Amino acid sequence: MASLLTADALGVWLGLGLAYLLTVQPGWPAPEYLMAAGLGLLPWLMSFATLRLYDLDTVLEDSQEYATAATGCTYGILLLIVSSSVIGERGLALTWLLVGWVLSIVGVGAGRFLMRRVVRAMRRRGHLMASALIVGADEQGRAIARQLKSEIDSGLRVMGFVDDFLPLGTPVQDELRVLGHPADLSTLAADHHIAEIVVVPGAMAWESFHQVLEQMTASNGPRIRLSPGYYDLLATTPRVAHRNFVPLIVVDSARLSGVDALMKLALDYGAGLALALMTLPLSLLIALSGARLDTQEYLGIGGRVFRAQTFRAAPGSWLARTGLYRLPLLWAALMGHLSLIGPRPIPVNDSERYRRWMASLTSVKPGLSGPWAVVPVSGLEEEMRAATYYIRSWTIWLDLQMLIQTLLVILRRRWGTLE
Repeated sequence: MASLLTADALGVWLGLGLAYLLTVQPGWPAPEYLMAAGLGLLPWLMSFATLRLYDLDTVLEDSQEYATAATGCTYGILLLIVSSSVIGERGLALTWLLVGWVLSIVGVGAGRFLMRRVVRAMRRRGHLMASALIVGADEQGRAIARQLKSEIDSGLRVMGFVDDFLPLGTPVQDELRVLGHPADLSTLAADHHIAEIVVVPGAMAWESFHQVLEQMTASNGPRIRLSPGYYDLLATTPRVAHRNFVPLIVVDSARLSGVDALMKLALDYGAGLALALMTLPLSLLIALSGARLDTQEYLGIGGRVFRAQTFRAAPGSWLARTGLYRLPLLWAALMGHLSLIGPRPIPVNDSERYRRWMASLTSVKPGLSGPWAVVPVSGLEEEMRAATYYIRSWTIWLDLQMLIQTLLVILRRRWGTLE
């Protein structure tokens, strides 16, 4: 946590310092600006702590952290204004505050990005790893084990399964086996130095589930994480509402609205138009070389059918390997049918295969690229988990991250492996 605090403080100071050079004057900041930045830093970092940006169980893992950090910087600059007013420093330039706010977001985001790289480098050397057990060896439990297999990304080393119905030693996933019964979980956790327990409630008897919760709620015990089976069917994060003191899970139908929808549209049309114009000469060259266009019907947002074209590409051809056969889809994005980033476009004649997830998949526009193109998956179930996670956890930062990842994939000429 000390490293995160230091990185955030440097990000804020660098952002405010660069803003001073750009908006006030070159050189060392004037005393009133130094005092404002110094007094404002502590409440700034306290706002980060309030937003749980130093909770090591949730940070350095997903792109939502960047959006939360941006919110924290917004609170921070407001607190800086308040603290400066309290001490009588009212002559601070408005442009400094505005540019400092933007650059502090960039600085903190860059610091967190570098921290992720450091964490992954340490995990490659076997540090910052935690051992985990999965309670429930059904298909969902096996899918979780496959997704956690990338230890560098997850930080978890799965030791095996605990199951109600399979005998000790039963092979389940790769080299992972059943290590025991839920009744033995406390002993297994101590023997294998377990720090995390992932519980799949639908894969075990209710009595065992209740027993697990009773056993593992002791202080200083392993952290329990629940993986409800319905999560792969939902595209929004459920929230809890109360009726006469009864907690009930509410599933909202809205996916993107308000500011989120505006940012998504701005990225799609802004970056989409730029990409379409930049690649237009290449598209014309491909067309003049004799490549024909194929037209196919896809399911769009709300289940509406639209037509889009791609260049006809034989498997193994250079168009297929590089992904350039998709270039005409950029114009479908500009027409509002596609997004730059989103779930895989589903052909109408293949819709039955995706029927189970259709309600979630059609709640947003399909994408030219998306989690299906940049996240390693081994089958349809895992692809749909990645897609519903994307829809449920969308932020503009996640889209930008996936755009960069897509570019890297194309540059490495690996697009053909993503089909």
